Amino acid sequence: MADERDRLADERDRKADERDRKADERDRAADDRDRVADRRERGLLSDTDHGPRIAQADARDLDAARRDLAAEVRDSVARGRTSDPDGRHAAEDRHQAAIDRIHAGRDRDASAGDREAMLDLARREAAALEGAKEDRFDSAVDRLAADVDRTDAGEDRAAAAADREAAREKRSTS
Repeated sequence: MADERDRLADERDRKADERDRKADERDRAADDRDRVADRRERGLLSDTDHGPRIAQADARDLDAARRDLAAEVRDSVARGRTSDPDGRHAAEDRHQAAIDRIHAGRDRDASAGDREAMLDLARREAAALEGAKEDRFDSAVDRLAADVDRTDAGEDRAAAAADREAAREKRSTS
């Protein structure tokens, strides 16, 4: 009977060691997930200043509006030229107005590109933050499971110690 108790105590110690190993693995997995989440968040911190990109897009929109206004003025001047017998000056004004409109369109396209790039970055940031939150949640679950494994290992060791004590008592009374 005492040998059976010793065998049972050894088995419980083995189970406790296995649970400790599992707890350590879970802690390592949690640490890995935390590192991944940290990298994701750190990567965002370097790119999250949208101010310069917004300012650039706003400046391009203002340039486009200024060019549109210049084109309107040139068209108006061209229509109002009465002392231009061959129409050469009016044609130059209309030509310059067309160039201003082309540049205004390019400025608007560039502004739209800046804003789209900012939105794309914001989408990637949101996805990275979501991934970081998931990593942190999984890390917390792993740490909780590791704590449970360690608690169970402690209970197994306590039971093993009780079995060994019972085996000693049995041997001493026999």
